[in-house]
Amino acid sequence: MKAMMSILAALAATTGGLAATALSPDKIASDIAAHGADAVVARLNANGDYDRVLGHIDSGDSRWLALAPKLAPGTDAGTAEALVIALAFALPRNPAGVLALLQGPDAFPADDVCGTPFIEDTVKDVPAYVRRARAAVMAVSDPRLQDAKSACLAALKKA
Repeated sequence: MKAMMSILAALAATTGGLAATALSPDKIASDIAAHGADAVVARLNANGDYDRVLGHIDSGDSRWLALAPKLAPGTDAGTAEALVIALAFALPRNPAGVLALLQGPDAFPADDVCGTPFIEDTVKDVPAYVRRARAAVMAVSDPRLQDAKSACLAALKKA
């Protein structure tokens, strides 16, 4: 039993403990509501979880995409850029979900998200990405997203 406790303690020390595995969009949204985006982004960034959150956002999962406008007010230049890049990665995976974030009072600029904001070699074949993203955006037929769709397609065309 003592050996098992030592192993668990060592594991907790190297992985950040249970906090590292307890990431969920609901928990993060609740933390933002309780403590503000600045505090939550700072904590996520300090303990290495911000990159994990971005990984979930760039998967295109709608629950994680919904966090983006809640996190944005707490970002600085670097974390804001990383958030926009995560949204760009999500675009071909969930175009309607990303387009919804390009409109409304907390909208992300279409030129930022759809303008291939990638840093250096994060995308090996940008033209192929643009083709996939453009095809995905073109397939969105929701009439509520047509303005965002047009803006995104214009930004992709410039990319």
